[in-house]
Amino acid sequence: MKARQRASQPSTRRSLPRGLAALSCLALAAAGLASAADKDKNARTIKDLEGRQVEIRVEQKVQADAAQAMRSYRQFLELHKADPARRAEAMRRLADLNLEAGEIESSERALGGASGMQPIQAAEAVKLYNLLLETYPAYERNDGVLYQLARAYESNDQAKQALRTLDQLVARFPRSRLIDEAQFRRGEILFSDRRYGDAERAYAEVTNRGAASTFFEQSLYKRGWSLFKQARNQESLEVFGVLMDRKLLDPASRAIVIDTAKLSRPDRELLDDTFRVTSITFSYLDGAQSVDEFVARRNVPAYSHLVYSALGDLYLDKERFQDAAETYAAYVKRDPLAVQAPLLQVRAIEAYRKGGFASLVLTGKQNFVEHYGFGAPFWKGRDPKQYPQVVAEVRTSVKELARHYHSSAQKSKKESDYAQAARWYRSYLQWFPQEAESAETNFLLAEALYEGRQFREATTEYERTSYSYPPHAKSAESGYAALLSYEQYEKALAGVEKTTWHQQFVEAGLKFAAAYPTHKEVPAVLTRSSKELFDLKDLDRAVYTAQRVLALSPPVDAGKKRTALTVIAHSRFDQQRFADAEQAYLALRAAIPANDKEQAAITEKLAAAVYKQAEEKQAAGNAAGAVDDFLRVARVAPDSTIRRNAEYDAAVALVNLKSWPRAIAVLEGFRRNHPRDPLVPEATRSLAVAYIETKQPGKAAVELERMADGTDDPLEFRREALWRASDLYVQAGDSPAARRGYEKFITRFPAPLDPAIEARQKLADMAQQVRDTGTRDRWLRDIVDTDRKAGAGRTQRSKYLAAKATLLFAQPVGEEFAAIRLTAPLKKTLASKRKAMEKALEAYGRAAEYGVAEVTTAATFSMAELYRVLAKDLMESERPKSLKAADELEQYSILLEEQAFPFEEKAIEIHEANTARTRDAVYDEWVRKSFDVLAKLKPARYAKVEIGADFTREMR
Repeated sequence: MKARQRASQPSTRRSLPRGLAALSCLALAAAGLASAADKDKNARTIKDLEGRQVEIRVEQKVQADAAQAMRSYRQFLELHKADPARRAEAMRRLADLNLEAGEIESSERALGGASGMQPIQAAEAVKLYNLLLETYPAYERNDGVLYQLARAYESNDQAKQALRTLDQLVARFPRSRLIDEAQFRRGEILFSDRRYGDAERAYAEVTNRGAASTFFEQSLYKRGWSLFKQARNQESLEVFGVLMDRKLLDPASRAIVIDTAKLSRPDRELLDDTFRVTSITFSYLDGAQSVDEFVARRNVPAYSHLVYSALGDLYLDKERFQDAAETYAAYVKRDPLAVQAPLLQVRAIEAYRKGGFASLVLTGKQNFVEHYGFGAPFWKGRDPKQYPQVVAEVRTSVKELARHYHSSAQKSKKESDYAQAARWYRSYLQWFPQEAESAETNFLLAEALYEGRQFREATTEYERTSYSYPPHAKSAESGYAALLSYEQYEKALAGVEKTTWHQQFVEAGLKFAAAYPTHKEVPAVLTRSSKELFDLKDLDRAVYTAQRVLALSPPVDAGKKRTALTVIAHSRFDQQRFADAEQAYLALRAAIPANDKEQAAITEKLAAAVYKQAEEKQAAGNAAGAVDDFLRVARVAPDSTIRRNAEYDAAVALVNLKSWPRAIAVLEGFRRNHPRDPLVPEATRSLAVAYIETKQPGKAAVELERMADGTDDPLEFRREALWRASDLYVQAGDSPAARRGYEKFITRFPAPLDPAIEARQKLADMAQQVRDTGTRDRWLRDIVDTDRKAGAGRTQRSKYLAAKATLLFAQPVGEEFAAIRLTAPLKKTLASKRKAMEKALEAYGRAAEYGVAEVTTAATFSMAELYRVLAKDLMESERPKSLKAADELEQYSILLEEQAFPFEEKAIEIHEANTARTRDAVYDEWVRKSFDVLAKLKPARYAKVEIGADFTREMR
C-alpha cells in the first residue's frame, strides 16, 4: 500500500439536530395539552436542516411567550400531580422548551463571540429528561426522551453521556422511528472521538436500512470516511461508489450523468469531498489501476471520467505529474470513444508538459491525434462542430507533431523522423484543407519529403503547393523546388520509368516558366528545358524553347545563349536538314571564342553536316557531287577527324566510278596524310585494286604485301593478300620479291597445310626454272618432311606433292642402278647392281606408299623395269674370258638365262599388277607403258592391238 497521506476529516455538527423541537409558545398556547400523537405528526428531524436557512438576530431576545409557556408547564406540573400521563407529557414539553431556548441562546452567544449554552438551561433540560425517565419508565415516548436527552448532553459538551444515552435508546427501542437518526448521531460522536470502527458500524446500521432513511446519504458519506480512517480502502471505495451513483446518475437511466452544476450547493460540496477522499484512497492503492478496477466493479459508471479526473487532479496538486498524466490516460485507454476521453487526453498531455516530460508530451500528442484525428472511430456519428475544443486540440497537436518531427529530422537526418513529419503534415492538410496556413503546411510537407529523400512524393507536394492554392508567398519557390525534386528522383530510375519521369520533368520546367515568367531561375529553366527537349528528340519544341531563351529580355548570359544556339544547330542536324545545320554550326562557331575547347566539337559537327550532304548526293546517284562534298570537308573543317573519312569516301567513290588515276592520287594522299588512321588498310586495299586495274602488278603486289604485313586485318585476309602479292610479283617478273613472298608465306602461315605446301612447290619450281637443283631438292624434301609431320592433318594435295617429290628423288637412284654394267667377274658387279636395285626398289616403294595414282603407277612401272633391266643386263653381261669354246659359252648363256628368268618373270608380274589398275579406272601413261612392255615380254597375250585399242577407248 502506498504511503498514506493525512486526510482532512469531514465537518461534524456541534449540536444535535432538532428532531423533536418544541412548537412555538403561541402554538403551545393554542393547542394546550394536545395529545402526543398529534404533536408527533409535525415533529421535525435533522434532515429538515439541510436546506434550511437560519437567520439569527443577536439583538432579538427569546420571546416572552416561550418563557410563559415554560411557566405554564411548571404550574401544570404543580397542579396535576395525580395525572401521570399528562404530567409525563408536560415534563417532556417543558424539557424540550428548555432545550430549544438554550440552543437559541447558545447560537446568539456564539454569534456574539461567546460560546456554549447557559449551564442552568442545559442542566434544567437534562434534569427534566432524567426525571421523566425515572418517574415514568413506561412512558410510551421515552425513545424520543432519550434522543432529546442525548441532544441536551451534546449541547452541554457532554459527548460521553450523550453517547451512552443514544446507546440506551438503540438498545431499548430498536424499532423506534428515531433509530436511524440515533445511529447516525452515535456515528457522529464516535467518529469525532476517532472510534472509526464503532462509527462505521453505527453508520452501517443506517445505510443497511436502505435509501428511505433521511440519513442514508449522510451515513454513506460518513461510513466511507470511517472505513477510510481504518485503512479499509476497498470497502470505503465501494461505499463512496454507492453515494456517487445516487448523486450523479439519473434515476431513470444510469447512462445519464446529472449535471453537477444543477445540484444544490451542499450536494456539490458533498461530491467534491467524496471525490477528494476517493482520490486519496486510490493514491494509497495502485493509482490509476485501482480506478480501473473500481469502475469495472461498478459496471463502468457513466461518471467514470470524474473519478479519473479527480485522481489526476490530486496528483497534479501534489506535483506528481507523471502519475496525473497516466491517470487521465487510463480513462482514455478504458473508454477512448467517450465524449470526455479527448479532453482527459489533453489534460494528460498538459500534465506531462508541466512535469517537463518532453518525450511523453510528444507521445501523448501523437496518441491524441491518432485517437481523435478526423476519421478516427471517435467521430463516427459525431459532428466536429459540436466539439470545438477537441477540434482545436487536434489542429494544434497535429501541427506541433509535424514541426517537432521535422525539426528532429533536420538534426538526426533519420528517414523515420522525416516520414513522421510528412505523416503529420499530410494529416493536417487532410483535416484542415481550407485553413489559411494550409499552403505553407503543404510546402513544409514537401520540404520534409525532399529532405527525407522521398523525391517522388516531394515533387507531387511541391507542385500542389505551387499550382493548387491561390497565389501565396511560397508559390514560385515551390514550383522551382519541384524541379529540383524531379531531378533528384530521376537519379534512382532506369529504363522506361526514367524516360517517362524525365518527360514529366521537362514539362514541369515549361509550366514553371509559364507560371512565373519573372522568376530569376526562368532563363536557366528554359535553357535546360530546350536541351532536355532535344535529348527527348522533341526537336521542334526544343528549337522553339531555345528561341525563347534567345528572345528573353534582358538577354541571357553567354553560356545560356551558347546552349540555345547549340540546341538549334543540333536539332537541325538531327532533323537531317544538313545544309541548314551547316549554316547553324557556322553561326555557333562564330559566337564562341576561337580558343574555346568546344570549337573542336563544333567543327566536327560542321564537318559532319557537309559530309552528310555528300552522303545524300551519293544516295541520290550524284556520285561526282558527292566526291566534291567529301573533298569540301577538308576546306571547311581541315582539322576535323571526319576529314579522313571524307577523303577516303571520296576515293572509294572514285574507285566506284573507275576513275583510277584520280582515285590513286586521293588514296595515296590519304595514306600519306593519315598514316595511322584505321582506314589506312582499306585505302591500301583500294590502292591495290586501282594498281591492278591500271596494270601495275608490281605496285599492286607491294600494297598487298603491306596488307599482309599489317595486324588490323583478319588472319585469313592477310594470308590471301600475301599469296596474291607473291603471285603478282611473279607476274611482274620480280622473282626475288616473289621468292621472299612465298618464303614469308610459309613462315607466317604454316596452316592450313595445302597453301603452305603449294608455296614450297612454287619455290621448288622456281628453283627448277633457274636450274638450281640444290634449292629445288631442299624445298622438295621440305614438302616430304612437312607432309610426314602433318600426321592426321595430311591432305590429298600434300600427299600428292610429297609423292611426286619422293618419286623424283627415286629417279636418280634408279638411274644409278641402270648405270652399273655387269662385267667380269660377274659376281662382283652383280652384287653391286643388286644392291643398287634394292636401294632403287626402296626409293620407288616409298613413292608408291603415298597411294597417289599417277605416282604409284610410275613407281610400279619403274620397279618392274628394274627387274626387267636386271634380267636383260644379266643376259647381256660380259662373258668370262676364260670361256673359249662355243659349248662353254652356250652353257654359260644357259646358266645366265636361268638366272635372268626369275627377274623377267618378276618384271612381268609387277607390270601386270600395274595394268590391273585399269579395273579401278586407273589408266595413265605408266599403265600404258606397262602394257607396252608386256606386249614385248608376253606378246601372245599383250600384243593384240585391237584389244588394247578397245580397252583404251573403254577407259576413255
